[in-house]
Amino acid sequence: MTAIQLVLQQAHLQPFTTKSDFARLYADAIAIAASDGFITTKLAVGLYSRSWSLTPSGLSHLYTLQGEHHA
Repeated sequence: MTAIQLVLQQAHLQPFTTKSDFARLYADAIAIAASDGFITTKLAVGLYSRSWSLTPSGLSHLYTLQGEHHA
């Protein structure tokens, strides 16, 4: 499992905080995933949380990485 896949899976199953030990350990993979739009802290326009969550695009990419096909 790649670091990106691990980050996406964690964000999907158990969103992690921006300052957690997990976030520190996988900071580079988190930066890539966020830059690619796969994870976000945005809840709504102008409203952000302290936890990383998977975006719809991130979920689709996770399924692709896992070799699953979902609509």
